[in-house]
This record gives sequence, C-alpha cells and structure tokens, in this order.
Amino acid sequence: MSALKAKSYVIFENSNQYDTGCRFYFKVEKKYQEEILGVIKALDPKTLTENTRTIKRMIDDYTQEEDILKKKKQTIENTLNNAINSYDEISRVATQARDAESLAKIIDSKIRIIERLSQERINISVQLDRLSRAKAEQLDRLSYTYFNVSIYENKYVNVDDLKDSWKAAIKKFVRDVNKVFQDVSINLLAVILMIFQYALYILILIVTAKYGWKIAKNIWNR
Repeated sequence: MSALKAKSYVIFENSNQYDTGCRFYFKVEKKYQEEILGVIKALDPKTLTENTRTIKRMIDDYTQEEDILKKKKQTIENTLNNAINSYDEISRVATQARDAESLAKIIDSKIRIIERLSQERINISVQLDRLSRAKAEQLDRLSYTYFNVSIYENKYVNVDDLKDSWKAAIKKFVRDVNKVFQDVSINLLAVILMIFQYALYILILIVTAKYGWKIAKNIWNR
C-alpha cells in the first residue's frame, strides 16, 4: 500500500504502521478509483465494504446558510455606514451650536454602536469562514473517492503470544508462592503476637480483679 504514495492522484491523509499490521486512509481522484480498487482486490481482502452517500442536501444547506449570513453582513455594513454618516452630520450641527454636552453624548453613542455592529460583523465573518471550509471539504468529496484500508496479521500459532502467556503464568506462580511463604512466616508471626497480646490483656484483668477483690474485702471488714 505504501507504494501508492508515489502516485500523484493518490493523497494519503493518515497512515499508521505497527508490529502486527497497518492502517491507511487516503483519497483517490474519481477517474482512478477503479485502478486503486483493483489493487486492493488483488490483496484478496477478507472483507471489502463500499459505502455511498449523497451530499447534495448538505451542500444546499451550507449554501442557504451562507446566503443568509452574507445578506445579514451586508445589512450590518449598510447600517454601520449610515450610522456613521448620521452621527457625523449630528456632530457637525452640535459643534456649530457649541453644545458640548450633546456632542459628548453623540460621540459616546457613536462609539457604542460602532463597537456593537463591528463585533457582529466579525462574528458573521467567522461563521462564513467556517461554512466555507466545511462546504469546500464536502465539495472535495465529489472529486475524490475515499479508501480506509486495515491490514493485520492473524497467525494460527503466535510465538510472541505464547511467550507472553508463559511469562504471565510464571509471574502468577511466583506471586502465589510468595503469598504462601508470607502466610506461613510473617503473617503467622503476626497472628501469634496478636494472640499473645490478647492473652496478656486477659491475664492483667484476672490479676487486677483478684487483688482488687481482696483489697475491697479487707476494707469492708475494717
């Protein structure tokens, strides 16, 4: 498959190669699709699936949305230009009348509306760019056929898998033996110490109760 990279009408978009196989995702110009399909069939693939879909409705939706956004952008630009001209005329009258307060309000209002309309124009431009890229990507599919090829090794007897299985079994055996030795040594010693601890507690309680009773009895007799 890698040999196809030398062909000018084959464009690889993604390729991954690993120890037991590889995967290629590429597109081919429409007029060469049968040639490349023949190359793939010559490999005698286990499964070969063909998917066909229409993108006409998607292209129409993109086009309609583009038209709406372009009209909206043109309306905003016209409104922005008219607002600037109107504010300029009002500012000229206020300047001639030497009305500083009105002039300050006009300038402040002009700045706010210019900022708002400019931001809306930027947002629409971003949306138009996104739509343009998405539409171009879909139109690209009209000129190319896309191939997704996966090749992997499937041996009846895989020596590496057998080695890994033996390694895992030996590791498990070592862990089990180690646990047994721990149980009959450290864990057993811990159990003995725990028993000794509780026996000591019981002995202390017995001695305390015995002599405590004698002391209490002598005090009572007095």
